[in-house]
This record gives sequence, structure tokens and C-alpha cells, in this order.
Amino acid sequence: MFDQDTWRRQIADQLNGFARNPRQEIQLAGAPSLLSYLVARTLAPFLEAFQREPIAAVLTLAAITHSPGADQIVQRAARMRYQSAAQIDRELRASRDIRIAVEQLLLELQTIALVRQRLNGGREEWARGTLDRELDLFTGEFTQLRRALTDPGWQTRSDALRALRNRKGRYTPADLVLIHDGLTDSAAHVRAAAARMLGLIAEPPGSLLQKTLVRVALHDSDAETRVAAARAIGMLREYITTPQLLDQLSSCVFSDDSFVRSSAALVLGELGDMVSAPMLIKHLTKLLTDTDPYAREAAARALGRIGAAAATPDVFAALQLAIEDNEITVHEAASDALARLRDVRQASTLLVATPA
Repeated sequence: MFDQDTWRRQIADQLNGFARNPRQEIQLAGAPSLLSYLVARTLAPFLEAFQREPIAAVLTLAAITHSPGADQIVQRAARMRYQSAAQIDRELRASRDIRIAVEQLLLELQTIALVRQRLNGGREEWARGTLDRELDLFTGEFTQLRRALTDPGWQTRSDALRALRNRKGRYTPADLVLIHDGLTDSAAHVRAAAARMLGLIAEPPGSLLQKTLVRVALHDSDAETRVAAARAIGMLREYITTPQLLDQLSSCVFSDDSFVRSSAALVLGELGDMVSAPMLIKHLTKLLTDTDPYAREAAARALGRIGAAAATPDVFAALQLAIEDNEITVHEAASDALARLRDVRQASTLLVATPA
């Protein structure tokens, strides 16, 4: 059913192209201004929903604004659905009541927040400056919107991601859009920050976020970002571990790309004792002799973290050989893994020997 969360998500979807190339998207939409473009994108989900489930659409609108402008939007909904952004711009200029209602929608549905979060650097400054100039045409109006534009909270994506720590994992739909966009940002430090914030989420992340996080963990070009994404997967392992993910990781262990092989082992290590399939453990054991020292180190650490399922004679023998590795990091990882698995085996033996 259409509600505010659905409305926000659909606005976010409509802004995908805008984030990539704002000026081009405005031109393609035929919008004479950034303001009219954002208003058209904000109203579009409501106008579509009004045709399918008018009662839910009207109730959702009424929960945000009871103004006369909201009544005008409802009365003109059938016509506005097929209007271009230029025509909506004319409606906006002609009716002060509609402008009041639209201001509330832009803020309450977080359209402005989404724009702020999705744009970086020069584009962000351009959007803020452009909106500010356009609002000057409406003297004495859009005071809340102006305040939002001058608020110090108008942040770069990196700053906005850092600020999410205050949420304690309880993210809004706009926050989740920010995190997803952060995972695909051109800057490695932003991708890493987005992965860390996703790892703190207080509920199961959506499938798109999960897939994006896994892709970053396995294929990102930056080592720090891959590590951050792998650790986030580990923090979310109760939600994210599926047979499909394990199959994907299993195939990546044999990738031609050494970075992908080591990344797959790193993720398996973060999943820990949720990895129990003998075939996966066999693949990791084989990776101990990989040509890439990072893959060998990651495989050794993963086996140690898997625990009981990896405490087999074959794994012990392979780790014993890995201790002789010329690379100190591999030697240390194998030594640590052996110590962990010996402790696990000893604890298991004591548990079996203890009478009920």
C-alpha cells in the first residue's frame, strides 16, 4: 500500500539519473528550473498512486500537509499526472497555496535531503546555489526551504556518512539511499565509510544493499574498502549468509584475479563458524598454497576463524606447512590459525569427556 516510506523510496529511484548528471536530467525532463524539476519528481509517485489507490494516496498526502494547496493537488491530480515539468512549473508559479504544500512535501519526504546526500563537491554547491537563486523569485516564501539550504548540515557525502553514527544503526530510507550511493562513490574513502555504516544497521538490510556490499567486498579496487566491506558482512552475517552467497564465495576462491581470491577468503573468515561446508574448507585449504601471499594469509586466518568445522587432520597438516612460508604475514596467520583450532579441538574433547 502507498505510504510515506514508499513515496520516499520512489522519489529516491527517480533521482538516480539526476545524481549522475543533474543538468542533463533537468533538460531531458523539460524543466525550466531545478525547483520545478524537484517538485515534478516529488509529486510523480503520488500522482501515479492516485490512479491505482486514490484513498491511500490522499491519506498519505494529508498526513504530511492539510493545506489548501494539498486540496488543489488532489483536485488536479488526474491532469497533473500527464503534465510536463514545464507545465507543473506554471502551476507552481500560479498558486501560492500549491507552493506552500510543495515546500512541506520537499522537506518531509526528504527530497532536499536526498539531493544533498547524492551530490558531491561542485555539483552539490551548484544545486544549493541554484535553488537559492530560484527561491529569490518568491519573496517572503519558502522560508523553511531556505533554512534547509543554509543549514550547516548541507554536507558532503563523506560528512553525511560520518554523521550516521548518531543513528545507532536505525536508519531512515534517505539514510539507506545515502549508504547505497556511498558504496558506489568514486572516492575510495567514501565507499569504505558507507560499508562501515551499513555494518551497523539494526535490522536486515535490503537485497540491493546486500548485493552491493558483497560486490564491493570482492571486487573493489581499493584494499581498505574491501576490508571494510568484508568486516561489514561479518557484522551482518546472521542476516546475509545464504547458500547463494557461499556458492558465490566458493567460485571466487578460484578467480583468475588474485585480489578476488584473497577477498573471498577474507569474507569467509568474517563469516566464521557460519562456514561449515566441507567443500568450502577444502577450497580454503588449497588456497594456502596460492601464488599470492595475501590470498595465503587470508585463507589461513579464515580457517582459524571457522573453528570446529575446520579442525580436521587435512587442515592441520596444511597449516603446519604454511607455518614454513617465507612470508612473515602468512607464517603468523598460519600459527594463529593452528593455535585457534587446537584450542577448539581441545575444548571439544573436554566437552565430550565431561559426564552429563
